[in-house]
Amino acid sequence: MRKILIVVLMLIATSVAWAASDAVFSLRGDSPLNAGSVGVMDKKWRDGEGTVVRSYPQQPPLIPHTIVDYTITKGNNDCLMCHDWKSELPGATKIGVSHFVNRDGQALSSISPRRYFCTQCHVPQRDVNPLVSNVN
Repeated sequence: MRKILIVVLMLIATSVAWAASDAVFSLRGDSPLNAGSVGVMDKKWRDGEGTVVRSYPQQPPLIPHTIVDYTITKGNNDCLMCHDWKSELPGATKIGVSHFVNRDGQALSSISPRRYFCTQCHVPQRDVNPLVSNVN
């Protein structure tokens, strides 16, 4: 019993010493959690630079511009102002024909409800270095 107690106390002491060490940091660095955030450098949007190269087959196209002020609700989708086939804005990529087919394979005259909320699949992209390197 005494040996078990000594081992448990040694494990507790080791874990306390390890937790107090400065060897491990989060992406935040060594600043305490209650400290204010460090300013983040704003990265450049890819506006006007064309499409973003896809990382894997069947990847949804990335959005090369900011969508901060865009609204996508049941009654309004700001993406459709430029990307709908009815839009006359030159240069904007139009919605793929797959977005006009319902789950039964029937062609629709307007965008399918299951494809209406664009940001479920499409995300904005900025020019940044990856936080973690990809070795594959």
